[in-house]
Amino acid sequence: MTGEGWIAEQNAKMISSRFSNGVIHFLKKQRFAVMSYKDQQGNVWVTFLYGDPGFVEVRGERSMVINSNSFVGKTWISSSVPEQIGLIIIDTERRIRLRINGIANRESDHLVVTAHQIYGNCPKYIQKRTLLSENNVNTRSPTEHRNNRLTREQERWISKADTFYIGSTNVKGEMDVSHRGGNSGFIHIVDARILIIPDYQGNSLYNTLGNIQSNPSSGLLFIDYDHGHSLQLTGVASLIWDKEMTASFPGAALNFEIRKVVQLDNSTELRWGDKEMSPYNPDLG
Repeated sequence: MTGEGWIAEQNAKMISSRFSNGVIHFLKKQRFAVMSYKDQQGNVWVTFLYGDPGFVEVRGERSMVINSNSFVGKTWISSSVPEQIGLIIIDTERRIRLRINGIANRESDHLVVTAHQIYGNCPKYIQKRTLLSENNVNTRSPTEHRNNRLTREQERWISKADTFYIGSTNVKGEMDVSHRGGNSGFIHIVDARILIIPDYQGNSLYNTLGNIQSNPSSGLLFIDYDHGHSLQLTGVASLIWDKEMTASFPGAALNFEIRKVVQLDNSTELRWGDKEMSPYNPDLG
């Protein structure tokens, strides 16, 4: 077994299917989460959820409830049929993230999630952002823009991004969502339909890369932290093995081909304040 493989095996032992007291205490204070899911056509999407502290509430050892009114958009979990989801609850101010994967059922105006995997991640590559205590009351009504390729404005958005989220699924249909961070410019835009995405050394669990190797369907989420806009991409990803490509773009790991784009302006009243870049972000040279 390689050194990285041994680390992955050890880290996997941290995964639980029950909510500990520490996790329950953490969730009670959170106002923001990110979720991956699949639509009826099998496309993987990533969206985010928000609400007052306690909008994610643990109800049992393996069960939690999410206020469904907190979702951005209404294109998922549209029936009472159980669906696989991936969740990441992230506190950017303290650089803490918790991942919860499992099955969601809609009950009345809530989502009930049965957790299959609960585990923390290291703080690497999380830009420290303060979630402001007061929401922006002047937010306009959300407006949606759809396409099958990026606009020039969206390309500029991604080129300046220091954070995004990636959703993936394995051959069993189990979902996962992961945080990715780096210095602005760490995502390379080949053209309006192709992105090159790096993968920096983290927890050595390889959830995302392992899923994509077996099932290329994946999705990305970018958030405009200053104005409350969101950009969702769904498509297919593939691992990059080409040595010339990795030499040209250090850390290059994924080739992401865009199939659909959804930009939702004014998607949330939340605003984030001061930012401090992660000291772990690799220098782009």
